[in-house]
Amino acid sequence: MTSHAYLPYPGYRLRLGLLFTLLIGCWLFGSAGSRAQSVPDGAARITIKTDLSDSLLFERVVTLLQADGYSGNFRTEKAKIVTDSRPIDAGSWTARIVAVLENGTVQLLTEGSDKTANPPVTNERLTYKGKPEGPAKAGFARLDAFAHHLAKSILGSTLTYQVLP
Repeated sequence: MTSHAYLPYPGYRLRLGLLFTLLIGCWLFGSAGSRAQSVPDGAARITIKTDLSDSLLFERVVTLLQADGYSGNFRTEKAKIVTDSRPIDAGSWTARIVAVLENGTVQLLTEGSDKTANPPVTNERLTYKGKPEGPAKAGFARLDAFAHHLAKSILGSTLTYQVLP
């Protein structure tokens, strides 16, 4: 008679191995949502490449924009989505997100406005400026947060930043 006092029940090793495999699989699956790079100074656009069709990508972008509290007339033109402007910080600046979809790729940028400035600023492209605080950094940070939310929701997506002239 063989004694297995250290095993609580038959099949313990098999079940422990399956649990370990499941945990490793969840960790790998969770880290495979998207690949990204660090934000370069002067970045003005974020591109997310996916394997989704444009219609599915459109629905995903609109759904996540609405979940993040953005509004706008999202159905007028399927190739371009423009949100309504929202306040940035406590200042007078507002910003909107512009998304252009083509061939499973979405290009995101943010435009800011300040109607109290002299002269007024309207729909100026906001870029990442690194350390300095201000509306450009705050507006781009909001866009970056949305872009990461979107990229993580699409398995195998790739997120990159572009510095525009």
